[in-house]
Formats: sequence, structure tokens, C-alpha cells
Amino acid sequence: MKRTLIAAAILFALWWTRAALAQELEAPIPPVPSMSMAYDGYLSAPAPAGPTVPSASPSDRPVQPSAGPPIAADSALAPGMACDEQDGDEPLRLLDFPFLAKRRIEVRGWLDQSFTWNPDSPGNRFNGPVTFNDRSNEYMLNQLYLITERVTDTEDRVFDLGGRIDLIYGTDHRFLMANGLEFETNADGSIEQTWNRDHRFYGVAMPQAYADLAWRDWVFRFGRFYTVVGHEVCTSPDNFFLSHSYTTQYGEPFTHTGMLAKWQLNDRLALSAGFHRGWDQWEDNNDKLGVLGGITWTSLDEDTSISLGIISSNEQPAGESTRNLVSFVFSQRLGERWKYVFQSDIAHEQNALLDGQDAEWYGLVNYLYYELNPCWSLGARYEWFSDDDGVRVAGLGYPKGISLNTVPSHWQEFSLGVNYTPNANVLVRSELRWDWVDPLVPVNDHPFDDYSDGSQFLWGTDLILKF
Repeated sequence: MKRTLIAAAILFALWWTRAALAQELEAPIPPVPSMSMAYDGYLSAPAPAGPTVPSASPSDRPVQPSAGPPIAADSALAPGMACDEQDGDEPLRLLDFPFLAKRRIEVRGWLDQSFTWNPDSPGNRFNGPVTFNDRSNEYMLNQLYLITERVTDTEDRVFDLGGRIDLIYGTDHRFLMANGLEFETNADGSIEQTWNRDHRFYGVAMPQAYADLAWRDWVFRFGRFYTVVGHEVCTSPDNFFLSHSYTTQYGEPFTHTGMLAKWQLNDRLALSAGFHRGWDQWEDNNDKLGVLGGITWTSLDEDTSISLGIISSNEQPAGESTRNLVSFVFSQRLGERWKYVFQSDIAHEQNALLDGQDAEWYGLVNYLYYELNPCWSLGARYEWFSDDDGVRVAGLGYPKGISLNTVPSHWQEFSLGVNYTPNANVLVRSELRWDWVDPLVPVNDHPFDDYSDGSQFLWGTDLILKF
């Protein structure tokens, strides 16, 4: 089965991106260094096994408020219309096949490409631990994303079946891989890619592949799906900013493999609960199931929403160790044009350090959005992320990224952004971002500008074309 999925994903990438593949440079895959607790700085660091990394459209986070731009749904533009002439909110679908539509199967996707300018021009061309736009001063094809989906509908029936498969090609695939699917961890701790051998930064991943069984107000999901916690997601069109917060990238998982039951009690209250095989795991590394779930409440006027997500699991290959994550998201619309979102994550893991001590990390993220008109919107984000024990912020590392020593630190970033939506098929995002770090122990090296600086300025922009 896994070989069939791998073959399908590779054929998809070849069909859609033959030109991009032809231009790719090949480079050897770096080995994974062993963990070290010597705080000499951020230079030459060990990356955790696999991506240290969180998601899809807001509907794929069953207990969270919408993570997309703050523009109301009726502000989206019909294709080919001016901003002030908008009547609809559906983009033109290039893959709208009648024989599939009759069966309520939708095929859609987008192309996201970006450029991030780093005035320091680091020699390694990495923007330190910033993701997903981690490459500086070069073109990035972040996401060529294809979705095939059948949404369940129990309005006119008691029982229904559905499901979804997501495939991604581009540089963002590095953040969405799962152990046991796109790569495998060997017994000695080394990592071997199974889908994307001998490619530099581009490759294929399948972040979602699940089946839905709906019965009345219940939906039971089986397979691989995006996580239920957090405000930001991994699908480009559903985020306001091009870059991601440290809390999203390092404090949360991106995907789970398991089962999730969702219960929509009414229009205001929804519950979810299930089990999973671990953070970003296709095949469990310890055969110990974890649990996840949450609750979302929305006010009667839909101006306020509150959600709470919980994940508990054992993430270490051997021994007894529990990792618990609690994520709280509060969203408040302030009048017709303003929207404020606050997120707080708190996590704790037993035996996370080499000396057997526990570790914890937590993040506070503030978002403020303002809609100028149906075409233009502005946004700001300020974040404070605490990695007190130095176990989370390690860069992407393997595969094809920058590795940092996990130094106990407080990380902060401030971003200002603008979104431009000329029609429902096009989204242009641009942002200014400033990062800085406060290490809690003496260090000789720093995480930015080829390990020489403790702060960094970036300007990034991307173009998203939906189809």
C-alpha cells in the first residue's frame, strides 16, 4: 500500500512540475548529528529525528476558529471582477469535472511561490530558524498543492461517507513529512528518505489521507490528518502571513495518524476526541497510542470564538515519557473591520533532557487584522516563545535545512503584513519581519546570519494562484 502511495505521489510531481525538476540541483543528504547538551552556541547543531515540526483549511482543524485572513467570507471576489464589484466568494476551478461533481467529489489546489529578502545575505542562504520561507534571496516554489475531497453531508440523510487526499510538491514538503511514510528512522537513529532521494530542497509529501464516516451530527475520521491545535495552518491560502510563528513551527505537531471523532452539538459548540500514533508519525516509533481532542465555542453573533485543544502522547522511541500540550485560542471581531486573535500554548515532556530531567516550552502569540476593503487587508503579529530547556528550536535540520544547537532561549518576532486579493483566484501577501533571541546561557554563536547575529530582519512576499 505504501509503495502505491509513493508511486502516485511521484507521478503527480512529475506531471505537474517537470520543468522545476529539470532545474533542481542535486546535493548529498547531510547526516544527522547526535544530540549534545554543550551550550557553545547555536552553531553546528543536532536536529531532532525527522522534521521538528503544524495545517489545512480551517475546516480541517475541527476545534479551532478560522486561521485564514480576517476578511469576512462575503468579501472574497468572484474571478475577473473588480474588488468593489464582488458578488460571490468561489474561485474559478480548473479541475471542475462534471462526472466527479455529480458524486460530490471536488478537485482543487493552488500554486504558491515566494521570495524572501535578507539584507544580511547569509552565505548559507538560510534565514535561521524562520520557516516556511527559510531560504534567503532566492526564488522558492513553496507549494504546488492538490486536494481531492468528498465532504460528508447528513442534512438529507442519516449516514454518509467521505474523505480527502492532499499532495504537495515544493520546498514546504520538508516540513510536512512523517516518519514511516516520506522518511524512515533507522535503529541507529539515522534517517533515510523514502520519497525524495537525491533532491535538494524540492520534493513530494502527502500530509493528509483520510476517510470520513458521518452519522447524524458525528463525523469519524480515520487516517492521516492535520492537527487540531493552534491558529496558523500549513496550507498557504489559509494564513495571513507567509512566515510562521515559532509556536506553530516548534511548539506543535503538524499531522497525526489515527482516528478523530467530531461532534457538532449545535451551531455554537463542537467537540472532538480521538487517538493518534504521535507527532508527525505515520508509523509509531514506540507502539504507544496518544490521545487528542478539544472543544470550540462560538458566540451567537459569531464575533467571538474560544477553543481549547489537548494532545498527550509518548514521543520517545524507548522508555516512559509523556508529552502534554495544551493550546488555547481566543478570537474576537472588533467591529466590522478589526479582528484580534490570541493564542497560548503550554507543553511539558518527561525525560526530555539527556540527564533525565523534564522539559517545558510555551508560547504567546498576538494577531491583529484590519480589513481596508474587500481587496486589501493589514495584519500584525507579535510572539514570545520560551524554550527554557533548549529542546525545541533546532531549525529544520535534516532534511535539507539548517541545524541549530537547542540552546535555552526566549525567542521573539514581530511581523507586519498586507494581503491583496484582486479576485478569488489570486492572493498576494507581503510582510516585514524582525526576529531576536535572548539566550538563557552564555553562548559563543548565534542563530542568524551564518551563526553570527542574534537578530534578523526579513522582507518576504508570495503569490498564490488558486485553481
